[in-house]
Amino acid sequence: MLRHEACPDPSAALRTKGLVEGRTNGKRCCLMRLLMSAHPAMISFIQVIKTSSLRPIMRLFSLCALLSSCAVLNKPDVIKQQPVLMPMAPPTGPARRVVQQITALWPGRKETLLCVLELDKQRIAMAGLTNDGVGLFNLTYDGKTIVVDKSPLLPDSVAPEFIITDLQLVYWPVTVLQKSLHASPWRLEVDTNHRRLYYQGSKTVEVNYLLPDAIWAKSVELINYRNNYRLHIKTISYEALSE
Repeated sequence: MLRHEACPDPSAALRTKGLVEGRTNGKRCCLMRLLMSAHPAMISFIQVIKTSSLRPIMRLFSLCALLSSCAVLNKPDVIKQQPVLMPMAPPTGPARRVVQQITALWPGRKETLLCVLELDKQRIAMAGLTNDGVGLFNLTYDGKTIVVDKSPLLPDSVAPEFIITDLQLVYWPVTVLQKSLHASPWRLEVDTNHRRLYYQGSKTVEVNYLLPDAIWAKSVELINYRNNYRLHIKTISYEALSE
């Protein structure tokens, strides 16, 4: 059974407030260095963010509302009584670092954030920031335990499990997902450029690959019908790492 733990120390997981204290090729680095090292284009991208006229605090509160809406605001005991979470698959290789821009839309609202992923066979590590560079959350998942470190401005009801399952539904190999869904109320249908997830016979999520790629899709749309939100995921950079 999955359990949540607070980060025991700065090296245990990615840290908020703009710093990533996880290991990158055996070295610790700050999040901005990680972003810029992931791809040269990130340097100009971050410069545009810095010169933006957006008000960081107002944007942060707005994005908090976004995450509250998208993360399915069910209390833990409600989730147990009414299981609505797709079973999580284990981490999978190869080792890679991915920087993405995620635009979330729901009725009457739209927000964008940056997401830095480091993935391998042992773990998933993820850091989320506003477009102004304000750290929102960091999490790691080793297949058994989710370790979360998030901004105090984020509501406690934000469920990191849903961040992970959206990621896995879009990018994990179909065979791995099917194995995790076996003997559950969930069913996955797949064709060339689409994935459709059903819960007890009802379609809950649809994934459309707008720019498919054999290694990592460049542009993806995810529609969650059950929770009434839509994600546009654009990959800014993809880097293979040594195992």
